Amino acid sequence: MNRIYVVIATMLLGTVIAAAQDDHIADGLRSIAAIAGETKTMEDSVSADALVMDVPLWKQKLYYGYYFDIYYHQDSKTDKKENGWSIAVTPEIGWRLKERMYIGLRLGGTYQDTYSTYTYEKLDGTKYNEDLRVMYGSWDVTPYMRYRLKTLFHDKVGIWLEGHLYAGMEFPRVMDGTVKGTDYEGLRHNVTYGAQLSPVITYQFNKKSTFQIFFSIMSLGYSGTTRFYEDPSTGNRHNEFSNDVILFSGKLKNMIANQFTPGLYGLKFGVQKSF
Repeated sequence: MNRIYVVIATMLLGTVIAAAQDDHIADGLRSIAAIAGETKTMEDSVSADALVMDVPLWKQKLYYGYYFDIYYHQDSKTDKKENGWSIAVTPEIGWRLKERMYIGLRLGGTYQDTYSTYTYEKLDGTKYNEDLRVMYGSWDVTPYMRYRLKTLFHDKVGIWLEGHLYAGMEFPRVMDGTVKGTDYEGLRHNVTYGAQLSPVITYQFNKKSTFQIFFSIMSLGYSGTTRFYEDPSTGNRHNEFSNDVILFSGKLKNMIANQFTPGLYGLKFGVQKSF
């Protein structure tokens, strides 16, 4: 009986050794062992899309950003020559309604330094010039809606159309010269408001950062200004209203007419960030 067990054990051992020496069988055994060794957890089975569900909705939808607008301008008219520069910083916050549609709000401030030369005529017919320097501080609020028209270069570049409303106030301060007989005589502050439609181009650096160029120089829309004055001699107050239909924001036409020497005039540069 013991001899039978020994014979059976010898046959089984020989079969295993022979199988191990066979390359195909050995490879198959190794593959089975490798698969068996990979113990997959539930977390490993979750797809990348499903992982997005772990991110709060506000982080998926909410974004923030900021714009910079810096320019130098020069304007020559029959009775006045004006040049100056301006810098604006405009933070924004927004919400992605859909993949192609965003809504948001901007609240910005602007600093402007303007030098003007006014030409006057004396009683005897001779002319003389008076220089005037005025600084402006202003703020404005701008709700907007943006729609993406097209993407290029594997969705890295986006072409958008943005419509927005805006309202703000400007506070002038005379730094040098005389204001008598000028646009600034008795001026207390300006109120500005309007609506614009402008193109925007974006470039996505990565999943969280997008570079933006806002082409305000190509805007269409409407703008209005109300200037509030106070008569220095009587103290009486009055206001003046002016408005304008914006066709390419007026700046493009002025450039063609050589009335402006632009720096970054009519362009705003910014960055948009995801949380």
